[in-house]
Amino acid sequence: MTINSHGPHQQHHETALLSRAEQQLNALNPGAHLANQRIYSFSLTDRDAHRIALDDPRGRSISSNLVLRDIFSFSVIEGQEDRLNLEAQFRQYEASIKTNTLELLRKLRTSEQDVKKEVLELFASKFVNFLRNPYSIHKVLNTIGGLLAYEPTDPILLAHYRAVLDGKKPQQEHLCRQLGIDASTYRRWLAALFMALFRPTPNLPNLMEGIIKNIFESCAHSAHVAVFQFVDEHADKRCLLSDRAFVNPIPDSTGLSFSFNLNAAAFINYTFFDIDQFAGGKVSPHVIERFKAQPRNVQLQFVTNRLDALASYNRNAVYQCAHSVYCSSTSVYGVM
Repeated sequence: MTINSHGPHQQHHETALLSRAEQQLNALNPGAHLANQRIYSFSLTDRDAHRIALDDPRGRSISSNLVLRDIFSFSVIEGQEDRLNLEAQFRQYEASIKTNTLELLRKLRTSEQDVKKEVLELFASKFVNFLRNPYSIHKVLNTIGGLLAYEPTDPILLAHYRAVLDGKKPQQEHLCRQLGIDASTYRRWLAALFMALFRPTPNLPNLMEGIIKNIFESCAHSAHVAVFQFVDEHADKRCLLSDRAFVNPIPDSTGLSFSFNLNAAAFINYTFFDIDQFAGGKVSPHVIERFKAQPRNVQLQFVTNRLDALASYNRNAVYQCAHSVYCSSTSVYGVM
């Protein structure tokens, strides 16, 4: 596991709570140099009525938007002077978001069938952004908190893991006040991230990748993916980016579902159905077992200009955000 470090001359490490790659895919001026790109920010004013208010008609600089200092730093290993953090683990996933997003949309527009790589890698990147989002800490712990029952067996990784839990964190008190959480929750969240993302050896998958592989390939589940894009006469319709990094569609007892912003004009929905629950006793056990025995293929649906789906997505983004949503336009379809 490669862990970022920086010495005493670098007193702070700034982290964007929403990946800058995703913000740049929603920039109001996408043709500008990366350092000059901006995004419109809206503050939540009425959750139940889906009301938001534009923060600044000039937009907000992506390079300084939603930044916190040292949120993923976790102390000093004894005998070293460098501060350790998890940034390297996040960057390996963020680096591919733009390429996979543009390639997936290109393949769908040209009716290419081989999109499994982009679909799986995008889910991994988006899932990491959900895990590392401090506004989703409690949901993250509900999702992967069970990993805290284990510890790394490698001595060096174990030392890092114990530093995550017990090391000095001078930023902790200030960050906990900002985020409205206690110190124990903060440390457990960092430790769960560590356990999900560390690699026993460089060439082996981490636990998070193993979980994702199992979700997509398990005989007990069926994965459905839908991409919604808005083009031509509806090219001015925009998809929101939530400060929580994900949107939950209306909960369904038969499956687990996540929606993610792809770019200013597209979003993607992943739904994983429990086959037994979905069948609900209406299909014979023999048919169910035959279906489970079949190889698992990702079923992908590509839909353009479904305005009812966009309105639902944007309203859910507003209702479920912590404080803010972001967009490439000052006009947000389906939201007041």
